[in-house]
This record gives sequence, C-alpha cells and structure tokens, in this order.
Amino acid sequence: MAIRSMTGYGTASVETSTHRITLDLRSVNGRFLEAQIKLPRMLHPLEPALREALAGQVGRGSLTVSANMEELGSSTPSKGAGHLAKLAQELRLEAEAAGFPAASVTLSDVLAWAGSRRPETEAEPSIEAFRQPLLDTLATALSEFDAFRLREGASLESDILARLDRIEEASTSIPALARTHLEKVRENLEARIAEYLDGREIDPARIAQEIGHMSERLDVQEEMTRLATHIAAFRKTIRDGGAVGKRIGFLLQEMLRETNTTGSKCQEAAITSLVISMKEELEAIREQGLNLE
Repeated sequence: MAIRSMTGYGTASVETSTHRITLDLRSVNGRFLEAQIKLPRMLHPLEPALREALAGQVGRGSLTVSANMEELGSSTPSKGAGHLAKLAQELRLEAEAAGFPAASVTLSDVLAWAGSRRPETEAEPSIEAFRQPLLDTLATALSEFDAFRLREGASLESDILARLDRIEEASTSIPALARTHLEKVRENLEARIAEYLDGREIDPARIAQEIGHMSERLDVQEEMTRLATHIAAFRKTIRDGGAVGKRIGFLLQEMLRETNTTGSKCQEAAITSLVISMKEELEAIREQGLNLE
C-alpha cells in the first residue's frame, strides 16, 4: 500500500439540464481530519450526502471542499430584443413605483433583472435533481485528488529513505570509532593513575573496576543497536504504507533519543560530527513526515 501526502488538489465539473456544477478539493497538513464544505445556498441540503461520501476517503489533514453553481444560459437573453424591450418597460414601471426615475434604468439593469427572474412556466429544479450529479463530480474530483497525493507521497518517500540510508551509514561507523576512543581514554587514564601514584601501590582490582565503570559510561553499542532496530521498523512502516505519519513521528522521537545519548557519551570529534549530521537528517525527515497522512 502506497503512502500519501496530506497536501492535495482535485477538481471536476458536471452539467445538468439547467446548471453547471464545479467542485474543488484542497487539503493541507493537519494533526486530525478537518473537513470544511462550502456550498451555494441552493445545495446546502446536500452537505450531509457529501460528508457521507467523503467518509474514509481522507485519513488526516485540513480538507476544504468548495462547489460553484452556474445557471446555464443565464447570461444571454433567449427571446430576442423584443423580450428585452418588454422587460425594460416592466423594470421602468417598477422603478417609478419605487420612486426612482425611469430614465435611470440601464441595459445592465435589465439583463441583471432578467437573470433573476424565472418564467412562470419554468419550474424551479428540485434539490434531488442535483444530488447524483454533485456526488459524481465529487467522485471524479476525489480521483484526481488522490492521484495528486500519491505522487506527492512517492516523492516524499524517496527523499525520506535516502536520508534514512545516510543515517544508517553514519551510525554503522560509530561503534568502531567509539571503541578506538575508549581505548585512548583507558590508556590516558592508566597513565594518569600511574603518574598520580608515583610508585605507590594501589589495589589493581580497584583500578580495573574504575576503568570498567568508565567503559560502561562511554560504550554506545547498545544505543546503536536500538537505533538499528528503529531504522528497520521505520523502513517496514514505509513499505506497509497507508496512514504512516503518526507512527514514523514516534519512531523519529526514539531515533533522536538514541542519537542524542550517543553524542552525550562520546564527545570525540569524529563521532560528534557524525551525530550532528544524523540529527540534521532526522530533523529533515521529521519535517517531511509532517506532510504524510
């Protein structure tokens, strides 16, 4: 199953016998699913049907569904100049009755008034006439919307996995560097103890015990083993696909914990440089992961 970006866009339109309906879907990042539906007043009764159709289609993100409705043929007169002249006369009479000068009526006023009137013989379309066309338009827009999110998800996946490879490569170099660093620290400690004692005797077991404690404090093999486990779990999560955003967010927290602990234990220059680069990659992955559903 592929992964999806929370950012997406899709649009579609359909024509009925009387109207053209255009529907747009847009989504951006969000911790939870928040769906906002904006419909023309005439289509408001169909909002529950749209929400039902959207259920299960989007897992997470801030989603906006916007519909626009345009009456077909409403912008041009259909009965010729004679019909317009009759409407102009009616509008002038209406203007005079309201106390406005008839001469102030313009062609734009007549056309606007004509568009607002519906002939008595022409019945107002039933809301049910728009239900299926609206749902069909939503299905088409959702298909484009989902394809967009899949493309974005594939791009994010490629970038994230490349960064994960670099983290793994750096982490596999750290144990050997840590052992070399530990050996140097042990040699320096033994030399300092010998210098401090200046020929006096001390219990060898006590020295060995102190060196052992120091070795435990500087050993990062356990952290690197756990980090490798988290990296494997991360890759499996990406392979499994679906809604991965929250899970990889948790794994990144654990990976950062192990990386920080390693940096605190071994403050040798080469290890510090690797730890810094790993943290930079983890932060970049975290930012990318915020875009995933």
